[in-house]
Amino acid sequence: MSDSTRTLCPYCGVGCGLEVSPPAQPGKEINRDSQGNPIWKVKGDRSHPSSQGMVCVKGATVTESIGKDRLRYPMVRDSLNEPFRRASWDEALDLIVNRIQTVVSTQGADALCVYGSGQLVTEDYYIAQKLIKGCLGTNNFDANSRLCMSSAVAGYVQSFGFDGPPCCYEDLELTDCAFLIGTNTAECHPIVFNRLRKHHKQNRHVKM
Repeated sequence: MSDSTRTLCPYCGVGCGLEVSPPAQPGKEINRDSQGNPIWKVKGDRSHPSSQGMVCVKGATVTESIGKDRLRYPMVRDSLNEPFRRASWDEALDLIVNRIQTVVSTQGADALCVYGSGQLVTEDYYIAQKLIKGCLGTNNFDANSRLCMSSAVAGYVQSFGFDGPPCCYEDLELTDCAFLIGTNTAECHPIVFNRLRKHHKQNRHVKM
C-alpha cells in the first residue's frame, strides 16, 4: 500500500480522525524511528469534523502497537525481585491457570475479579460474561465503562429524558458558557478542550 489511509483513533469516545501513511511512499523518504526501523506515520486528519486535524499523544502513537519493539511473546517472572524472562505460550498459560486454581481452591471463586475496558463492544462483553461467570464462577466483573458512564447516563435520563448528550461538536463554537464539572477535559479529552479553548480565545465573553 502506498497511499495514506483515513481512519478513526480507537481510544476515547471523541472519535478523532487520523491519516495513516505506510513507511514507504513513492517519491518520499522512508519513515523511520530513532533506531532507523521503518515505521508507519500518523497525523491528524484536517478534513475530519470532530478533531479538525488535531491529535493527542495517544492517537499520534497508535501505530507503535505494530512496531518492531512491541511485545510479541509472554514475559514472566517468579517474584517481584527477579527480572522478566521470555516464556512459551504453554508455560505462560499454565502459570495463569495454576494461579487461578490456587485462588479458587483456597479462597473461593468470589476472590476473583475481572476489570474490563470501555473499548470492548457488546459482543465482547457477552463472551467475557460467559467465561467469567460460567467458567470461573464469579460475579465480580466490572469495567471502566460503568465507572465512567453510569452516573452520566442517570443524569442524562433525569435531565433530558434519554441517555445521550443532546449536543454535537459544532455546538462548542456556538456556546457562550461552558461548564466543565467532574472532568479533567484537558487531560482526558484534549481535542475537545482545545476546541473550547480556541473558541474562548476568539470570543473573550465566553465563560468557562
